Amino acid sequence: MRLQDYDSDGVERFKVIAQKYCSVIDSRHALEKTEFLLQIYRILPELISKGIQLPPVQLADDEGEEKEASIREARAKRRMKHEEWSELYNSLKEKLGNWDLYWQLFDPTTDNEPIHGSLADDIADIYRDLKDGIDLSESNEVPPSEIIFDWRLGFFSHWGKHAIDALRTSHFLLEGTL
Repeated sequence: MRLQDYDSDGVERFKVIAQKYCSVIDSRHALEKTEFLLQIYRILPELISKGIQLPPVQLADDEGEEKEASIREARAKRRMKHEEWSELYNSLKEKLGNWDLYWQLFDPTTDNEPIHGSLADDIADIYRDLKDGIDLSESNEVPPSEIIFDWRLGFFSHWGKHAIDALRTSHFLLEGTL
C-alpha cells in the first residue's frame, strides 16, 4: 500500500504541505529574514490543520523479526543526523538573528514561569520530523502506516507544539512588518 492510498485528501495533502515547508527551509539562504519568516508563517496554519487531520493508523503486530529489522534499518538510514540538525539550527539562528529567542510558558495549563524558546529550534525540529517521513515515503522501504503513525504521533507529542510556538511567535514578529 502506498502513502496516497490512505485518505488521499488528508495524508497526501499533508505530505504536500510538509514538502512545501521543507522547501522553504531548504531555500533559506536565498531569502531575506522577513520573507523567510513570512513564508513559514503562511504555511504553518495549514500544516497544523492537516496534522490534526492525519488518520489514526494501527501498526501491524505480526511484521516478523526480519521485516522489523528492515524497517529499523531504513529509518536509521534516512533519519537526519544530529550533525545535520545542528548545522541547520545554527544556520537558522544566524538567519533569524535577534528574532530567534522569545518568552513562553512551556505548558500554559500548568506552568506560570516563563522560559526562553528558540524559533530556530522550533523550525529545525519541525523540519527534521517532517523530512524524515518524506524521505521514508519516497524510499518505499517502510509501510505507509508507519510513516503516518510517526507524523501523527510527532504532531501530538513534539513537532505540533513547535509549530504552534513558531506560528504564535512569527505572528508577533511580523505584525509590524506587513
